[in-house]
Amino acid sequence: MLPEIIPKNFINSIAVGRSANSVAHTIIERLLWNHQKVHIIDCAIRLRAMQIAEATKGMDVFALHNITLQRAFTPYQLLDLFNTISTSYQRNETERVIQIFLAPSKQFFDGDVKKDERVHLLKILTQKLERFVQLQIPFIFSESTPKDDVIYYQYIRNLEKCGKIILLPEIQPKQRGKIYGQNHKALLKAN
Repeated sequence: MLPEIIPKNFINSIAVGRSANSVAHTIIERLLWNHQKVHIIDCAIRLRAMQIAEATKGMDVFALHNITLQRAFTPYQLLDLFNTISTSYQRNETERVIQIFLAPSKQFFDGDVKKDERVHLLKILTQKLERFVQLQIPFIFSESTPKDDVIYYQYIRNLEKCGKIILLPEIQPKQRGKIYGQNHKALLKAN
């Protein structure tokens, strides 16, 4: 069971929009301040490690010890990682940590992945995420780059079976100067 200090409305949620990566980092910082363990699965070199280190400097514990990081650079690596996490949870081989996926669909839309393969693999990804829900594995997805592709929007609709979709407002050009999720603290309080 998750500690009460974790904002439940962000567990098993999918943040979608250009600012999703910044929002994900703000959530990671909040979780670390609450002494929560997180496992970050970085699928598109989105992790800003220095930002997290800077944000946790004043803590009374070593917050960075509560982070594990894995990277998945192909759809097949990511799908295999889902299997590994699910198996570990089923065997109780791992602590209950929040799985945070940064841009998981990015590799599926790479030019090397053909359309039929993409559709098939995204369906498998959704099934694996449904398995997370069955096993009560807490997760947060951050899909930061909307794609002009019908397959992408179908993928997002399919994810609704797994958790709450949080559509983030588009950032106005003059707001882009604000970095590292500074604008998203109010969003976290509102949700």
